[in-house]
Amino acid sequence: MVAFCVDIILRILTWILIIQAILSWFVGPFRGRASGAIAQIYSGISFFTYPITWPARAILAKVNTGPMDFSLFLTVLFLIAIREIVLRIA
Repeated sequence: MVAFCVDIILRILTWILIIQAILSWFVGPFRGRASGAIAQIYSGISFFTYPITWPARAILAKVNTGPMDFSLFLTVLFLIAIREIVLRIA
């Protein structure tokens, strides 16, 4: 039962991070004009996911990745790994 709940929570977090990455494609180039719903959704998701992605940002700050931000990708990989470990243990 606990493994099922952890699985659902980690899947939801993974999808939220994927949605944030996709929305960043639309908000990034149009920062001045993106004051509508997409920017508000992106801002809300970013506020929610910042504590989750912060460790990955701290790790990647030591590596020169140029203009690309791989923290969402690294966080998604970490969540998938944790989910797999929890499901194999249970």
